[in-house]
Formats: sequence, C-alpha cells, structure tokens
Amino acid sequence: MSALVLFNNKGGVGKTTLTFNIAHMMARCGLRTVVLDYDPQCNISSIFLSEDELTALWEHDGLGVSKGGGGRTVVACLDKVRRGTGTVADPALHRVADNLWLLPGHLSLSRFESKLAIHWAQSTAQDNEEAVGVVTSLDQLSDKAALTVDADIILVDVGPSLGALNRSALLSCDFLIVPLAPDLFSQQGLKNVGPTLKQWRNDWHTARDRGDGAVIGGEFRPIGYILQQHLVRADQPAQAYLRWASQIPQIYHEFVATDESLSAEARENLTLATDPSRIALLRHYASLIPMAQQARKPLFMLSRADGIGSRGYLVERAAEDFRAMVEEILKRMGGRDPAVPTDSPP
Repeated sequence: MSALVLFNNKGGVGKTTLTFNIAHMMARCGLRTVVLDYDPQCNISSIFLSEDELTALWEHDGLGVSKGGGGRTVVACLDKVRRGTGTVADPALHRVADNLWLLPGHLSLSRFESKLAIHWAQSTAQDNEEAVGVVTSLDQLSDKAALTVDADIILVDVGPSLGALNRSALLSCDFLIVPLAPDLFSQQGLKNVGPTLKQWRNDWHTARDRGDGAVIGGEFRPIGYILQQHLVRADQPAQAYLRWASQIPQIYHEFVATDESLSAEARENLTLATDPSRIALLRHYASLIPMAQQARKPLFMLSRADGIGSRGYLVERAAEDFRAMVEEILKRMGGRDPAVPTDSPP
C-alpha cells in the first residue's frame, strides 16, 4: 500500500477536485482505493456524499461511531487520542463505488490541531513515545483503513494550511504531488511550501532517530506537479498566464524537488515541455465541473442524463487525460500498471 497526498498551501488550485477524480480513475483501473478526509472543511466529503448522508452521519450519529464500535468519520477514529483516553479506533469505511471507499471528515477535526502542535514539539525535543503516538495517529489511521479493505492506494485530502494538522496528515503519506495554477499566487506558494516541507521532513527524521528505530510515518516525497491550464479571460490575457507558467519548472526544482540529479544549468534551461517533474498539463474543465459536482460523479463519468449536451467530447477528453495522469502517477510511485477500465465514457 502507498499513500498519496495532493498539497499546496495556496487554495483554489483544484486540489480536492483533482483528488476526487484521481481516486475514481484509480478505482476504475482496478486499484483498491481509499480516500481519507483530513480537511476540517470536509470539502471532499461533501463531493462524495449528499447533504442528507452528511446530516445523518454528523447529526444523528454524533462524531460518527458505528454500532459495531468502528469510527464512521476521521474524528470518531481519533477522538480517544485527542482526549488522551485511548488509541486510534478502527475505521468503518463508506463504500462509494467499486474499488473505492471513503472515510468522511468532520468539522471538529480542527480541535485536534493544538494537541498535535504541542506533541510535535515534544516528539522532536526528546524521546517521548506518547508524543510520537499522537503525532503519528493520522498515519496509524491510514494504515488501519488500508488493512480494512486491503487497499492498494490511500489518497489523503487536506486543507491548504501549513499548520500542525496538515503536518501530521502529510506525515502519513509516502508521496506528494503539488497542484498548481499558472499565476503569481501558485508561484509564491511554491517558494513558501517547499522549504516548510523540507523542514518538517528533517524534524521528523530527528524525532525518529531518537526513538526505538522503528520506521513510522511517511516521507511525503514530492514526485511532481500538476499544472491546470488557465481560463481565458478578457482582463487577463493568455500571455500573462504563459509568463507565470514558464517560471514554474525552475521554482519547483529550486524550492520543492528533492531530486538533485539535475545540474544548476539544466534547471535554468527547463521548460514545461522538458521538465521531468511535470506530471500533467491539465485542461481546465470549467464547463463540466459544476455538473460533476451536482451529479457527485467524476468528470469522465458524466452522461447525457447529467446534462452534458454537446460536450460529450470533453467527457471523453477528460477520461483520456485522467487515465494518462494516473498512469504517470503510478509510475512515479513505483506501483503496478493499472488495468484497462471496464467501462468507457459516453
């Protein structure tokens, strides 16, 4: 099992939408996939589940504890850890499609932030098993979720912050992809997030070295970025977007990439076309996204009944794009080749 997160501390770059669609494509390709909602805003839970389902989960079941004692939400699984009265509970995953399961989020997950911050400082300052146990509780939950359904892939959805909650969420992941938009904010976000990730990784290595030698937690190793193409607007000419996009390869390799095999000269001459860290240059499917969200479907599974009209060609294009992107992601993760999807888009 491998765990993957799409992360950028700049919001609005399509992180959750990408995670949702990638999860569905991985499942269609035969990979047993689990999505964990570690974002207190619960955005991906609200895409997967209807308001009635979330109401039943949150209001009728409280934190989401099943009759069998398993946690039906992330918070239910972590509640005893947060209160200091126990360990991570087994998750009761919600099956949303063939080969695809979800552990929904809960808005009260934000209450775990301060405890994680305190115990992170303790875990890196001294050999403290209790602190390490708290800091790695999201990693423990990921492992339990994977065991529950014999998962091939864990996909983690997180918010855009650089706080203690996301630090522990990323610690549960083996690989990291940075979603980007061709604009100033994504460019500055790379300069901000890269050094922070490297510091977190170094701090965690220090904490692990002071422990009993057990390898716990992931490396959240960057394996590339996904650049979403711009929407053409009259007040923001395409040339401006091209200018920002053309600078991304150099900035990514300077601030985020951990592979130092490229020389300084090679990095300076990188372009979007030649950058080995570019996973995909993805079309902006703005006309399909509202329909997909309303239908609670991935872009590439929309049908005429969902109102696509003459945009069937876009649905086919989305299927091709996401299939190619998932194949590239799996290649970079060192995983097995996906199977051919059993169904085809309309």
